[in-house]
Amino acid sequence: MSDDSGSPDSSTPSEAMTTERYLDHLEALDTRAAFLLESIPDAEAFDDETRAHARRRLREIRAQINPLLVTLRSRTDGDAGDHRSRADADDPPPE
Repeated sequence: MSDDSGSPDSSTPSEAMTTERYLDHLEALDTRAAFLLESIPDAEAFDDETRAHARRRLREIRAQINPLLVTLRSRTDGDAGDHRSRADADDPPPE
């Protein structure tokens, strides 16, 4: 039986999610959440309370995804021309 848990220990290096793939997945989630957010006013099956709840949750999802996108984009953009040490690159950005 195979282990489909998705844990990092169960994948080989060739299967490991790269930063670029992770970024692609986050961008797809953000795009889908934005589409759903825009489509809520047209969803006749929703009452006003459900629409408000769905809008709030979708905004929360996008608010959680956005900082990750910014961080990963800056790291992938920086990797192309940045010559910092690997230890420096793993430090969180200054606030």
